[in-house]
Amino acid sequence: MPTSSVVQEFFQRYEQSRNSFDPALVDSLYPDAFMFAGPAGARVADKAVVLAGLPKGHAWLRTLGHTTTRLASLHETSLDGSYAMVRAKFVWRFEKTPAPIDVDVETTFIVHLTDGAPKIVFQHESEDFRQALRAQGVLE
Repeated sequence: MPTSSVVQEFFQRYEQSRNSFDPALVDSLYPDAFMFAGPAGARVADKAVVLAGLPKGHAWLRTLGHTTTRLASLHETSLDGSYAMVRAKFVWRFEKTPAPIDVDVETTFIVHLTDGAPKIVFQHESEDFRQALRAQGVLE
């Protein structure tokens, strides 16, 4: 099934949010509370806490040489009229010496589709981001 234009445009904004770290843009992607899951388990994330941590996270990534994050692939599965599961692959680029390093990160999202304004209600990272950075030599 092809990705709908609404979901495609939404994840283009998500990609932009990972490059700009613009709090207003990140705010538009999530409801006030959402679920986040990864190898260590699941938790409820509070959007206000996430937004407050953006500047620190952005600064940390810049110290590692982060320059861009690119949406490499997107696959949507409709769950019903209000929800879709979206599998996405992002490529995080770090400018390191002697050559740039690309880190692939695969994420599965459950998106609530309401009034043409999707929101991420569940986000599952297939691997720990810091571990992925270590495996690729970005983080020691």
